[in-house]
Amino acid sequence: MSGKVHHTIYKPRYQAYILDTVTDNDGNELPTREAKIKRLFERFNSEYGWRVAQVGKQKAIADWLSGLALPIACYNGDIIDMAIEFGSIDPEASDKLQDKVLENYWSFMANIILGMEKELI
Repeated sequence: MSGKVHHTIYKPRYQAYILDTVTDNDGNELPTREAKIKRLFERFNSEYGWRVAQVGKQKAIADWLSGLALPIACYNGDIIDMAIEFGSIDPEASDKLQDKVLENYWSFMANIILGMEKELI
């Protein structure tokens, strides 16, 4: 895979990546996408829901993620590699663009998660 792709292509890649980290309390795989999304929000709400009233849901999720609540990429090199692999930036992205990706990573991942919450309604 090479080059930047449209967000409708890369968003599902990030969603699948995040959902692959979601398990039940015993670390077992959950049977459906909906079950994984429900579990993700159950965990967030029980562990960090109190923060929503203070900073809003998107920022609270970003803060929760930045505390390594999920086993997702957290090192700069891994984050950039993933952004390239998933097509959200070009392999030849400038240092400035890479810095922007790193600066916005937790917020971006929180937005990906928030986008999945609509599936529960």
